[in-house]
Amino acid sequence: MTITQLLGQNRKQFFRYITGALLTTVNGLSQTFALSIAFGIIEAPESSIVPRIVGMFFFAVLPIPLQYLSRFLRIGFMRDVLIQVRSLAYQKIMHRPIEVFKKQSKESAMAMVVSDINLFEKDFFLAILNIVFSFGSFLIGEVILFIISPTIGFGTLIASSLLYIVVRFFEKPTREIKRLTQEANVDYTKQLTNVLQGLEVIKLYRVEMNFKKPFYQIVQHLENIKQKAFRLDEYQGNLNVWIASSYQTLVYIYATYLFIQDELSLTALILVFNLIGQLIWGMINGFNFINRFKASMDIFERITKVEDYPYGLSAFNFKKVLKVKDLSFAYEDKVVLEHVNFEIQPKDKILITGPSGAGKTTLLNCLSQSLSSFTGEVFYDHTEVRAIDPNAFLSNCGYIRQNHFLFNDTIKQNIILNQKYDAEKFALCLKQAALSEWIESLELKAEHKLEQDGANISGGQRQRISIARALYHDKELLFVDEPSASLDDQTALTIYETLLALDKTVILVAHRHLDYLNQRFAIKLELTKAGAHHA
Repeated sequence: MTITQLLGQNRKQFFRYITGALLTTVNGLSQTFALSIAFGIIEAPESSIVPRIVGMFFFAVLPIPLQYLSRFLRIGFMRDVLIQVRSLAYQKIMHRPIEVFKKQSKESAMAMVVSDINLFEKDFFLAILNIVFSFGSFLIGEVILFIISPTIGFGTLIASSLLYIVVRFFEKPTREIKRLTQEANVDYTKQLTNVLQGLEVIKLYRVEMNFKKPFYQIVQHLENIKQKAFRLDEYQGNLNVWIASSYQTLVYIYATYLFIQDELSLTALILVFNLIGQLIWGMINGFNFINRFKASMDIFERITKVEDYPYGLSAFNFKKVLKVKDLSFAYEDKVVLEHVNFEIQPKDKILITGPSGAGKTTLLNCLSQSLSSFTGEVFYDHTEVRAIDPNAFLSNCGYIRQNHFLFNDTIKQNIILNQKYDAEKFALCLKQAALSEWIESLELKAEHKLEQDGANISGGQRQRISIARALYHDKELLFVDEPSASLDDQTALTIYETLLALDKTVILVAHRHLDYLNQRFAIKLELTKAGAHHA
């Protein structure tokens, strides 16, 4: 989505925002009118003094209600746009394949939805407000100046054009420094997260100083970029100040000369004095915010632009055979799978074993669309796995991973997720995952609230909740990566019996209880450094 499309979708609110911004123009000019009328009272005839006093107070008080009205008109647009931008950032993250997401740091995504959106919010709305205020004030003020003195009005146009040239000259470096700031914020977030997540290890091994130096270097790099941005703003600002101050001084001299020659009234003179400062300095502000608005558009594109990934479009069918043909995979120059070949049929239970580093989890990831950069082929019936629509694949396949992430929610919600609650089915899954007895001992039962990633329960309980989640979602093909890693032997056997009894295809990686599992699984695949042995 582009900025134009975003504004188009919110055109009513955007119109209200622009209207609210235009009211700020009236606010600024009202003070100028009030001041000029006040001075004009000195030379006004007695009969017009009272109307002038009334007019002065009217323009002096007018900004108060207009300010409230302006804020009311603008707030809805800001809220709606930020909701959409955050939603688009979420969609961008969700659009990424698992393989791509794993290669990129989570801190990069975090920086995008926090730091980058904050930068966008800070620049986008403020830029629109100031651009409308500056150019609105300029147009109205120019009309007034041309009426008072065409010479001053024309000169103000020329001075504003010079200011615009300066801003255009600094546009490219300004947008570039914004990009560098954004990247530096990502690096800072990565380093800070690394330190915070490893705080216990850092303190345990007393290596605080080892991490202080790289952290300091990241902070220093970020602050150096901010300093460059400040200097860039300072150079541009100083040049603009020189142009504006010089022109303002010339106008003061010329307008005073006209007043002495009785070609300007005192009211007109005060109006010129106030308008020139307001217009010239307002245009400096407006031109600067044009660059900030363009920089905010760059940030918006980085936040929301969805990358094109080679997603498959084919339906998922597994009615006949899963065929793995000459599959190999390497992490950079380290080969972990080499020429793996095997076939299984629906409802088969296959056990994958092998020494550490033989590629057991990697094989599951290749079969489950979590990795696509392998050589060889994986067919579900007659469709290669990379050609299958990911949504169709995930609708039919489940994956119990070694890492069991749990949300900050109830046990019940962590298990059912987006599924409709079925009490009978839920109770069965708890029993199959050996969770019933423990949950019954809790005061709130399945409504017991878990902390972030299940920090308030044991590793084995986390693992069994993850297993119950996969069972509740009832997929026809289930990938299971070491389901007993955090379980005692008896609970592990219960889980194995549950998986073996399922009327579905189960592909299981195991490191423990191999004697028991070799007796229970009819189909076994042993991975070695040299390849695979299919039994």
